Amino acid sequence: MNAAKTIDLKGLEHSEREKLIFPNIQELKVGENLRLILEFNPLPLVYMLKAQNEFEVVYEKEGPPEWILIIKRVNLKEDDNKERFKELLQELKAGEISDKTKEKAKNFFQKVDLKTLGLVEQELIREGVSHEEIRGSLCDIHLDFLKDTLVSKKQEAPPNHPLHTFMEEHKIILDNLNELVCIIEKLKNKDSFEEINEDLEKLKDISHHLVEAENHHQREEEVLFPKLESHGIVEPPQIMKLDHIEFKKRKQELYKFAHKSKEYNFKEFKKNVIELGEYLAKELASHIFKEDNILYQIALQVLSKEEWEEVKKTCDKIGYCCFTPIDKLENEEIVELDLRILPAFERHDKIFQNWDNLKSGQILKIINDHDPKPLHYQFEAEYKDKYEWEYIQKGPKDWVVKIKKL
Repeated sequence: MNAAKTIDLKGLEHSEREKLIFPNIQELKVGENLRLILEFNPLPLVYMLKAQNEFEVVYEKEGPPEWILIIKRVNLKEDDNKERFKELLQELKAGEISDKTKEKAKNFFQKVDLKTLGLVEQELIREGVSHEEIRGSLCDIHLDFLKDTLVSKKQEAPPNHPLHTFMEEHKIILDNLNELVCIIEKLKNKDSFEEINEDLEKLKDISHHLVEAENHHQREEEVLFPKLESHGIVEPPQIMKLDHIEFKKRKQELYKFAHKSKEYNFKEFKKNVIELGEYLAKELASHIFKEDNILYQIALQVLSKEEWEEVKKTCDKIGYCCFTPIDKLENEEIVELDLRILPAFERHDKIFQNWDNLKSGQILKIINDHDPKPLHYQFEAEYKDKYEWEYIQKGPKDWVVKIKKL
């Protein structure tokens, strides 16, 4: 086995470990080794690397008190992500997409995690590939192939988390877009303002909510996106900002036609409302899907607990939309316990130490790297009718459970 670079990760926070592990793994050339030293068994990392078919992973030592992992890159060509993505873009721009290209794109996007994809995209843009090419590939190809997969793997943020608020706002925006589509379809068969009195009032409300959503975009651009950029995720937020510019212009136009309809003849009003409405219904819905299932998922991977607390505080200062839901856990007392950073042999004691210290009505929120079913069975045996168990997130990487003391 070749000489390996050694990284001692013992005692580091989860976010600090990730910053050291993944860049060093990505830099490995074929035949090179990386040696990781940890105070717990890194099974999730082992499974992830083995699934990529480009690394050999063996244990040099299995603790306790420490585990030593040897990671060897055995295949570079098949997973040269940037070159493969660039090659796909060229084929996709060529015109009609062949079945072979579709299959190649499907295989690529299934193997590349969202964080890596974001980094690949920004590297290509720095090399001169346009935002429009990337946006086209991301929307038309990535989403078409992986919508079902992305939704099934999406991690949900718990209530009172900034991303939970963003996604709840997205649901309301999407409801407005669905109503807008219904109005547009009816408008296509109308010939005068007299025929759309009720729908015109609805259109005013919808356009108001869409313009009000600029506050939502402001929080993203001034708070969330800078946090991502501080982690090197620069170009994906820039692409989202470009979308925001286009949406703002059209939302304001739609608002103007809805609230000042008397200034236009019906033919002009109808033509513009249909064009603006169809654009927003399609493009804004696609934008929301990309944020919920790609950009927000990247954020969940790279931002630390402390950074999310900063995001929440700054978002609170900026303020929210008139339609922002109030998080149901806002006034509940929650004790959070991240088990992922603890050695396996310490987790059980830590859980019940925290549980015993809880008062009635308080909540223990645990974050784990696997499904804590055995713990649920233990609670059912020892604390039946004295607790409430609720999954906030069910994998694939992390499991989050809320346990309320009754």
